[in-house]
Amino acid sequence: MNSLPSNSNGFTQKEMLVMILDGQEKINDRIDSLHEKVNTKISRTELSGWVVAVASLSVVVQALM
Repeated sequence: MNSLPSNSNGFTQKEMLVMILDGQEKINDRIDSLHEKVNTKISRTELSGWVVAVASLSVVVQALM
């Protein structure tokens, strides 16, 4: 028999803690993958900045011609 007391769900405290830590590790992995996904996409602010820069450059080029 097990020396640790069993909860009403049939798991010992140690088994529950191991399950929680495994779940936390999965959550951390998911967060890391989402961070990588977000960091690879261009943001709206960055996109609008590039659009303004290209438009400004084209206006300058047209003014010089």
